[in-house]
Amino acid sequence: MMKGLVLTWVLSLSALGQSARPESFPITPAEGESWLNHLHRSFQETSMGKSYRLGPLLAGGGEESPDPPQQLPGDSASQIIILHGSDLYRLNCWGCHGEFGLGVPPEINSVINPTRATSTQLVMERMKNRGMDMSRADAAQLANQAKAALLQRLHKGGTDMPAFSHLSEPEIRAIVNYLRQLAEIPGAEKQQAMVKESRVRAGEHLVKSTCHIYHSAAGPNPDAQQLFDGVIPPLNTLTTRTNLLQFEQKIRRGAPIVMGTPPSASRGRMPVFDYLSEDEVADAYLYLKLYPPEPASVDVAVATVKQNQAASKIMPLEYVTPPVDARDTRTIVLPVAAEIFTALLLIGGLSFTFLEIRRLTVLSERRKILVTSQERAAVLASRSEKQPVPHSASSDKVALEAADIEHADALQQEDYRTFESSWLSRWLKEVDEAA
Repeated sequence: MMKGLVLTWVLSLSALGQSARPESFPITPAEGESWLNHLHRSFQETSMGKSYRLGPLLAGGGEESPDPPQQLPGDSASQIIILHGSDLYRLNCWGCHGEFGLGVPPEINSVINPTRATSTQLVMERMKNRGMDMSRADAAQLANQAKAALLQRLHKGGTDMPAFSHLSEPEIRAIVNYLRQLAEIPGAEKQQAMVKESRVRAGEHLVKSTCHIYHSAAGPNPDAQQLFDGVIPPLNTLTTRTNLLQFEQKIRRGAPIVMGTPPSASRGRMPVFDYLSEDEVADAYLYLKLYPPEPASVDVAVATVKQNQAASKIMPLEYVTPPVDARDTRTIVLPVAAEIFTALLLIGGLSFTFLEIRRLTVLSERRKILVTSQERAAVLASRSEKQPVPHSASSDKVALEAADIEHADALQQEDYRTFESSWLSRWLKEVDEAA
């Protein structure tokens, strides 16, 4: 009994030590073009990163009241905070997929069904509702494949979804566990995880996953007319255009913006992210201050390869796709073999038809030659009977030629009789007589 209590106490201390250890993942500045520029999509053509809530209408002539500069506490960069899976989802995913993960189809798909597919129990229930019995082992295979697909999408992104290469393995695990809770998978509420990170790291999540959708990392500060034309200020200009208080007001409550010619205050087009807290917005401002955004890397291909390699290294072993079953192999091989056999039959039939047509064509040509030769021989014979030729050397020559012709006619007639014995000659004769 005493040993059990000691062991429990040691394990508890170990768990507390692990949870208290801050997540040490390298913080890097944002870089490159915005995700919308990458997709060649305008602000009006997308639902990504939009809350569909705008700031207040202008009042009192639309003049902005200047706010006094506000400084961040000196120890903000070293402060450690706790981020649960719900916090990481809010900072990284909420902007596009919404509070409940439903997305905005067809551009932004829901994450609920792909997450529900990772549960063996729910897979079996779904198949049962469709009238299909499935063993638990087969359902587990499908669930593992769904887990691998979900993790790959988080690591490498998709056609319209950016890659979340800045997320660490514990952060991804916490997000996936929260997605399972959103998808109402049984027991998911007991599997929630948390990470301890710096405030700068929290700001990195918000900037790279939400702000970087619209704002490119670096570039010139647009003037009033460019803003009116739709140019979005890059990230490296945000901390010079606004102080912390203005930055927080712009993001959480909305604020007018001066644009046009002549410059005048107008209602901003930027959506309001009122689901973010003041501290989270301040963390983003701190991150932009300490890690100024950079232009895109020169060699994008090398950066992509490194990103994919890093993503593959942190792929959990438990989510590896299971080996293919022999029954699946038979299911693939048999239809392919049947298609090959059918193709061979078609090729053989076409070849036989071609050869038969060619043979019949040759026989028809021979028949025409034989008939023509017989008619010519008959004409020559009738002429020789009507006009006898006197005996001479030339007549001997003519006689020899006539003998040769008769011999050739005999051979041709023999071939003709052979030809007439075939079924085709009889059919052709009937056709000729009918004509």
